[in-house]
This record gives sequence, C-alpha cells and structure tokens, in this order.
Amino acid sequence: MSTPENGALRFVIIWGSQTVSMLGSALTSFALGLWVYRLTGSVMDFALISALTILPGMLVAPIAGVLVDRWELRNAIRLGDLGAGLVSLAYAVLLSLDRLTPWHVYVGTAIASVSSAFQRPAYTALTPALVPARHLGRANGLTQASDAAVPLIAPPLAGFLMSVTHLDMVVFIDFISFLVAITTVSLIRLPRSGSPATPKASTSTLHQALEGWNYLKERRGLLGLLAFAVVTNAALSSMQVLLPPLVLDLAGPAVLSALLSKGGMGLVVGSLVMAAWGGPRNRIHGVLAVGSGLGLILATAGLFPSLTMLGYCTFLAGLCLPIMDGSSQAIWQGTVAAPLRGRVFAMRGMIAWSVQPLAYLLAGFVADHMDDVSLFVPAFSKPMALLDSRGRGIALCFIVAGLLTLVAAVRGYASRHVRKVEEFPPDGVSAGAMSPPSG
Repeated sequence: MSTPENGALRFVIIWGSQTVSMLGSALTSFALGLWVYRLTGSVMDFALISALTILPGMLVAPIAGVLVDRWELRNAIRLGDLGAGLVSLAYAVLLSLDRLTPWHVYVGTAIASVSSAFQRPAYTALTPALVPARHLGRANGLTQASDAAVPLIAPPLAGFLMSVTHLDMVVFIDFISFLVAITTVSLIRLPRSGSPATPKASTSTLHQALEGWNYLKERRGLLGLLAFAVVTNAALSSMQVLLPPLVLDLAGPAVLSALLSKGGMGLVVGSLVMAAWGGPRNRIHGVLAVGSGLGLILATAGLFPSLTMLGYCTFLAGLCLPIMDGSSQAIWQGTVAAPLRGRVFAMRGMIAWSVQPLAYLLAGFVADHMDDVSLFVPAFSKPMALLDSRGRGIALCFIVAGLLTLVAAVRGYASRHVRKVEEFPPDGVSAGAMSPPSG
C-alpha cells in the first residue's frame, strides 16, 4: 500500500531525473544558439530560436492538455521527453554527417516546444497525485529551484564543454539526459490517472480543450489569479528586455553580467527557501503579498536606477519569484479537480505566457523609440537625471510595470473570490477532506 511518504520520495526521484533532462536541454539550446549566431551573424536568427522555444508549445497547449487528461500521466511525460530526445538524436546524426543547418535547428526547436506542451502540464498534474497537500509548497519549491538553477548552470557549462569538445558531444549529452528521464518515469510506480469524471473519448477534442477555459470562467477566484499572473508576466518579460540597455547606459557588459547573476542567485535562494518552508499557510498571501513586494521592487528600481540599487532590486526580485510562483502553483494543484488538471493547466499556461512575446516586442519598441519622446519623460530622482533620454524612459517603464503589479495585487486582495480561492475545494471533494498546508 502506497503511503504519502513513498509518494513524496517518488516525486523527488522523478524531479531529479527531469532536472537532469532540463539541464541537457538547456546545454543544447545555448550551444546551438551560439552556433547559429556564429554561422549567420544575425541577431534576428538568434532571436528566432527564442521565439520558437515558446510559440509552438503555447499554440498547441489546449489540445495537449486534453490529451494529458485522457492518457496516463506517465505516458504524457514520456511522450514529451521522447519528442525532445529524438530531436537531440537528430541533431547528433546531422552533426556527424556535417549536414546540420540553421533551419534544422528552427524545426527541432519547434518540435521540442510542442513536446514540452505535453510534458509540463503532465508533470504539474502528477505532483499533487504523489505529494500530500501540506507539502505541495515544498514540492513546487524544488521545481522552482530547478527552473532557477538550470539557466545559471547551463551557459558556463555549455561554454566549457564547447571549449574542450565539440557541439556533437553537447548534443549527445542532452540525448543521454532524456534517456535518464524516460527510464526513471518508466521504472517508478505511479498512480493511474483517470476517473468516472474523465470526459468520454466521443466528445470532440476541441470541445474538451474549451472545457479548460469554461472551467476557469466559472471560477472567478482562479480567473482572478490568472489575471494577476498575466500582469506580472507582462511586467517581468518587459523588464527582461529593458534591464540590459538600462545597465549598459550606466556601465559595461561585465557589470550587466554581474547584475544578471545576482538575479539568478536570488532565484536560487528563493527556491531553496520555498522548498524548505513550503510557503505561508494561507497561500494566497504568498502570491499577492509577495507580488505587492515585487511591484514595489520594480518601481524602486525605476525611481533610483543606480547600479547599487539595481543590484539589490534584481536580487530581491529573483528572491520573490519562486515564493510567488510556488504558492500560486500549489493553489492551482489543490483547487482544480484531478480529471481536468491537464487541460486547465495547459489553458492557464497558454494564457499566462501568451503576453510574453508581446511584452518583448513592446519593450523593444519603447527602448528603440524613447529618444522620440524624451521631452515627455521627467526625471523623478537624481539618479534618473543622470541618464540619457532613453535611459530615463526605460526607468519610467520600470516604475509603470511596478505600479501595475502593485495595483493587480491590491485588486486581488479586494476580490473575495481571489482572496478566498483556497476555500473552494476541487469538484467532488469536501473542504474537510483537504489537508491544510504546513505553517
């Protein structure tokens, strides 16, 4: 008979294998991006890889969510890992034949993105099936730790591997990492998915995909939580684009690299804190209260854009994100009915991250054209006055993004449905049957 402790141990084993797979993917992505840039010399070609990492998976996410709900979660995770693993194997074969071209990388990146559309919601839905409700915050903290640590580790490790070996060896390591992930998921005993509430196969796939949206529409608390995620994702995505030119306006690339490292360290520390603590007992405070803090941090970075202040704010923003995202993830996992988790999580991901490409483009447009509106950008503080017109405009964007995040958090607290979202258990589950999170 399975115990909660056994389920948590199985989750940790799967988390470890998936982290290895993520690291392999990040190594290949970074190495291939450098390879394409060196071959073509085009920033647009390099940026296209980033776009293809997001867009294909986002577009197929609703359909993938339906299939995840129909299949066993084990099979959905294996399919995602297998798709990305075959892409790595194809890269290795083409490299060995000296036939790899940039368009192969674009197609492979798109296929890997679609594969992740199956793997990610299945992995997210598997977590509450294995981990007791009181430990969901800690489990999501581990997931956040992987998401934070891998981008920090992959670039220098990929650079080292590229200096001592060849690109084909990096790709081969990636393929081995996928084998580790698939083998682990295949060998670990997992709970079988499916329930009487699972939709019949005769129902159209499109109709089932729309059920994810209909489920959200009928639950104003989750819809409000999703709206908050949209605002914060838009703010953070635009800041990702605007921080480099703002820092370069004050200093050089070495300082920018150090600041980005501080943000990465903040992510790692926040993830470890979340994994050890599990988040606040009332998880909505972990989302909205920490989100309010994030808004203040962004606004402060814009008001006082000195290198010292930007360093503090970058670290603190990284510290906030795992706590905010881990708490939000635990709320979704604990309040969405199990038979619908795949399509609801997929729909949630598609909506939450659909603003990212738009935020990138809008932020880039603002940065490139801020000189045209320099007369309308006042200097609110002495550090802002030291910036040129574009720098002051970017700092103003930080202030606006911070205030929008703060307003979104306040509106969340003002909404009873959002504030008390955890008091509405999954369909068919009584509130008393749900274990409270640890304090």
